[in-house]
Amino acid sequence: MPNFVVKSYVMKEQETNYSQIQFRKVYLSDLNALIRLYKNQGQNQQPTVHQLTENFGLPLSIALNGEEIIGFAFASINQLDELMLSTHTLSVADAFIDQKLKSQAEVTLHTTFTGLKQDHTPLKIAIEQLVSWLNTCAN
Repeated sequence: MPNFVVKSYVMKEQETNYSQIQFRKVYLSDLNALIRLYKNQGQNQQPTVHQLTENFGLPLSIALNGEEIIGFAFASINQLDELMLSTHTLSVADAFIDQKLKSQAEVTLHTTFTGLKQDHTPLKIAIEQLVSWLNTCAN
């Protein structure tokens, strides 16, 4: 049975009003905002990210504050072949937002991909195809 590894990435400190935050699945129309959030996160840790890699993962859920996407959860496979659910957020590490994002992501993940406990191949392929498509569209 594969292990789950949980990570969170934080962008900047903001005040959070939980009553206005909504959580939902990721739509195709959300991808540009998620890419910007991901690339901005990367600038805080390393030089500017020009092309996405498999580390971008498969976005599964987002957190919205009004119309603004303030975070997303994604699935990826690490070097030890472990399934990971991670988050990128605009606000400080927030256990409530992280937990809700990951909870929504886990439901979406397991309803989309059956049999992940035995084989991560379908998820790996989906991540590779998404990243390739996004990089092709960006050029």
